[in-house]
Amino acid sequence: MDEKKPFGPASGCQNLAELVPLQRRVIGNEAKKAVAAYGMLLGARSALGGEYYEDALEVLNCLGATKAELDKAACHSKPTVSVTAEILFEAQKFVDEMTIACTEWPTSAEVVSCVGTNAAKYSFAGPWKRTVLGSQGEVVGVEEFNNI
Repeated sequence: MDEKKPFGPASGCQNLAELVPLQRRVIGNEAKKAVAAYGMLLGARSALGGEYYEDALEVLNCLGATKAELDKAACHSKPTVSVTAEILFEAQKFVDEMTIACTEWPTSAEVVSCVGTNAAKYSFAGPWKRTVLGSQGEVVGVEEFNNI
């Protein structure tokens, strides 16, 4: 596995708008899980950083919105939903356990790091396959791929 791209071709996506089409077309449960995990990491990274409690909560808000988008793109299939639910729950649990009301809480960077640790469990070396779409958007075949 390429250490720089633990999520394979999904690692080439810069944002959720680029990742969602891949989530719809990728084939195989392990690949679907990797795309979902990387999507959650992208979602966490999309939050504005900061050291305040509200900043940590904003990472969770971004994760919640990302989870909904990825689950929808995958037609709420079990491989995707199980990963997005686990990553969101672990981040929520982390924030809750690290918070002492009015005195201590995690920074947004710490929450993103927690998401990265949980997402890394779903790294996938491949081979990566996706559906090939025809001119009308119909599936006409399957291809192996290495880049988006």
